[in-house]
Amino acid sequence: NGERDHSEALGGPDAVEDASADGVADVADAGIAGSVLHTKGAPKRSAHVIRREHGRHQAWIRSLVRQHNAWFGRSTKTYQASIRAARRKHAKEVAAAKRQYHHKLKVLKIRRNRALKKLANRFRARNRRYQKGSKRRFSRALRRRGGRNRRSVRRKTRRRTRGRVLLSKMTKPRRNRVVGTLRGSKSYQVSFKIRPYGTRPGWSNVLHFMTSTRGGIRRIPAVWFYSRSTRLHIRAGRRGNHNDGCDPKKRLPKHKTTKVTIRVAHGRLDVFFNRKLVCRSRNYRHPTTPKKRVKVYVGDPWHRAAPARVSRVFYKHLGPVPGGARRRSGTKMIKHKLVPVRRNRFIGTIRASKGYQVSFKIRPHGTRPGRSNVLHFMTSTRGGIRRIPAVWFYSRSTRLHIRAGRRGNHNDGCDPKQRLPKHKTTKVTIRVAHGRLDVFFNRKLVCRSRNYRHPTTPKKRVKVYVGDPWHRAAPARVSRVFYKHLGPVMRRTRGRVGPRKMLGGMVRVRRNRFVGTVRATKSYQVSF
Repeated sequence: NGERDHSEALGGPDAVEDASADGVADVADAGIAGSVLHTKGAPKRSAHVIRREHGRHQAWIRSLVRQHNAWFGRSTKTYQASIRAARRKHAKEVAAAKRQYHHKLKVLKIRRNRALKKLANRFRARNRRYQKGSKRRFSRALRRRGGRNRRSVRRKTRRRTRGRVLLSKMTKPRRNRVVGTLRGSKSYQVSFKIRPYGTRPGWSNVLHFMTSTRGGIRRIPAVWFYSRSTRLHIRAGRRGNHNDGCDPKKRLPKHKTTKVTIRVAHGRLDVFFNRKLVCRSRNYRHPTTPKKRVKVYVGDPWHRAAPARVSRVFYKHLGPVPGGARRRSGTKMIKHKLVPVRRNRFIGTIRASKGYQVSFKIRPHGTRPGRSNVLHFMTSTRGGIRRIPAVWFYSRSTRLHIRAGRRGNHNDGCDPKQRLPKHKTTKVTIRVAHGRLDVFFNRKLVCRSRNYRHPTTPKKRVKVYVGDPWHRAAPARVSRVFYKHLGPVMRRTRGRVGPRKMLGGMVRVRRNRFVGTVRATKSYQVSF
């Protein structure tokens, strides 16, 4: 009865349970929070764990209240202090459970994001493999059909290979700015992207295709800006008028990129702005077709540069390229890979000609005492014709000693004063033509001799050595050895001699004009 009165004085056991109900409510709140978080992607067992903990804590609080009623019923202060300590302990456990739950949820989110990234990467890789496989399947299907629709595929690949990108990055035109050279054709297409940012008084040049700045073929094509305007002035030469062309009336917008396309084909000159036809001329049945290489200027040497930026300058051949096949057939690559020079290293044989050009790339890596051989062209190692041509290094130097035989002196030649840089690749070109021997380093003339009116012309096949049998090998590496015929190829004739063409085009008779030599026979015929 005393204990009952004591509990009633405190409010009874129901009041004690109500006092501890706050901790139970905290656990219930944690369970509600767990269920809410579970809806955002947490696994189902997390909410179940929270509910289970809630029940355990509720039972623990009730047992604790009963123990405190029995043990500390006589002391109100001790009883209230134990209740407060129980609440604090319970609050700490609930907060720890919440923290642990949120940490697990973060880990799960991170793992989910990583899994999604892996799935996306796998999808991209499978998509690439599928595209490659579809291309292979398409080509196999074409082969099975026996060539059906193969013509269109060939046409596309051929057009891609026949085009050439001259300028890719956005560049500002500047007076006398050369961006490259190319082979012109009868029908062509020039396209570029341009972004004007102002105007200037007078003509200002954007693009100019020409063979030479002195007396060459120009305006194939050329583009200018009108004075104080962004309107284009487009010229493209043709037979009878080198200054013909077509000027679109539409002006280019400032600070905006426009793709301009100029097409000369099928007797027409067409101009497009962003694939839209803006100008056409039907006078181009016979357009100008240069035979020499064409230089490309982004800003020619005679006009002020246009206030614009140009990029993606593209030249596409729509017709046959003059002189392309003839040059390819007259050139022979003897060695392609970079190889060290070695004594008595034989790399191939060729047919020699009266006029020729030998080019190769060389990278010296040291010097040697005495002359060391780099290249040697000869018919035979015993009693044959040698030094047609031959190249050595001077003693303890990278200076070249170049010999090329001629009538009256088999040891004539030309030695450049400039030395080759060590550990750097230099392209060396030796040209014997038009009565001269010219030597070039990276397309720059470094030596010339005018004694080669009658160079040595062997009739047998010529052997090529990268390091001859008599001298030490030069401390260098050689690659890209080319031999180009610049005159008729000499062959041994047996029996009857066929007709020989001495002069092709119409020329004026002039005193002491020499046109060639022939082998005479007992019976002959001359026509002209």
